[in-house]
Amino acid sequence: MFTRLAKICLLVVAGGIATASWAAVPAPPVNQNIGIPDGVFNDLERRNCWYCHASDRLTPDDLTEIGWTFDPPEIKPGIITNRHHGRIGQVIQDPTDAPFGTPGEVYECIACHVMEFNPDLGYFEVGKNFENCLNCHQQIPGQASVHHLTAPAQALNCQHCHGSLVDNPGDGHYIPTNRPPTSVTPRTSIGKGPNGEGACDFCHATGTDVTGRLIPGNDVNHHSTGIGQDGISGLGCNVCHDQMGTDWAIRKCQDCHGIKSIHNIQADSNNDGIITIGGEDPGFGHIGSSPEDCNGCHGGYLAASFMPAPFSGPVTPELAGLSQQSVTAGSTAAITITGTSFINEVLTFMGPMEIKSRARLTAPDGAVTELAPDTVSVSSMDVTLPATLSPGSYYLRVVKGRSESNPMPLVILPYVAIEGVSRTGNSLTVSGSGFGSYMNAVGSGTGITVAGAACTVDSWTDSEIVASCEETSCGGLAVESIFGSAYEEVSCN
Repeated sequence: MFTRLAKICLLVVAGGIATASWAAVPAPPVNQNIGIPDGVFNDLERRNCWYCHASDRLTPDDLTEIGWTFDPPEIKPGIITNRHHGRIGQVIQDPTDAPFGTPGEVYECIACHVMEFNPDLGYFEVGKNFENCLNCHQQIPGQASVHHLTAPAQALNCQHCHGSLVDNPGDGHYIPTNRPPTSVTPRTSIGKGPNGEGACDFCHATGTDVTGRLIPGNDVNHHSTGIGQDGISGLGCNVCHDQMGTDWAIRKCQDCHGIKSIHNIQADSNNDGIITIGGEDPGFGHIGSSPEDCNGCHGGYLAASFMPAPFSGPVTPELAGLSQQSVTAGSTAAITITGTSFINEVLTFMGPMEIKSRARLTAPDGAVTELAPDTVSVSSMDVTLPATLSPGSYYLRVVKGRSESNPMPLVILPYVAIEGVSRTGNSLTVSGSGFGSYMNAVGSGTGITVAGAACTVDSWTDSEIVASCEETSCGGLAVESIFGSAYEEVSCN
């Protein structure tokens, strides 16, 4: 089963040799406990999507319906509904996945939803077309993951989803050019060590990992992304391939897996809450000081003798979850961020130095808000969101030095408020904010009532609703919006 979704570049997550003498570390493939597991994600089914993007409306019956045969995940709790609804009123991009949306116009409910007439009830109902992610987020079976058809992926912005566990091609990071690759650098495959050490595939090999997950080989994992495949985009094979069949091919790998990003990947092998540079067990990262870790990549070229990775620094943090992934605009909100490697020590000429993380929030328009933590530990961080954030779908990351974590979506919902109500006969005009869009169908979650009696909506915008109600109706007026509810008392005539 999938524990995360694959996005752009294959993560190189561990670099140790696995031998029969290791009690806690399986034979290759190595531990898959950092980032996205090595795997193929291009033939997804609906339940695969929901494993990572679990809807906050899932019930036990839903789990049975989608064939859920494992425990619900704790990662990426569901905000799919809010993230999609948060697009209401925004301009539809070109191209768009919205099945009924027109680029250049704005999102409304009917850009994605269909209405189906129920003859038994005599009403329209909201259709179930939206319950299968793949109805809109289409994939080409056997060729590409839907995630790699996104604009960041096609722009080779690997770090947009993977964080600093990888590099972006062409971003200027260091790639050696003044020495043969085999002097200190691993080959892509078939290392020159006595047992095949000194190549990526010595540790990142096909097989079954400790969890029972089948891990394909590197060539299968990389080709399944769809990046560079004909018919997918304008990107060609040279995105990944250069001087194939030679030791120099490793330099092309370093476009995404550079020296610094590789040497800052490490897991907490003994679960003591501390990432110890050079002190973790083999097979849990690339910063080990044991011959097993060093020789896994460099075997056959170097005499690795208990020296931590020379480029190691701020270990790349990994974000696992948020205490809440949607908050209402207009007021401060305290959230707890959980994950790994939020704090680690680095070795300096003055001795060990502790590096702590902070949080960074990126708005839909690219604006960045730095969030100083109220508290921070190795695996959690408390931050306070300011009341000034505008509604929209944000990305929250944990940042330590120059290392960024994977992103976690955070939705700022509009505040639903009624500011005034006026009546002319049986017509009510309600002014306010956060009303969103209206869909005249059963189950849409939108509508207006007075004293419990439904009114007929004549017009509906984000800031004004005009509705026809009973001329004598008075009492509690309720506006039900996709973003929440608001109430006001209506005086009797």
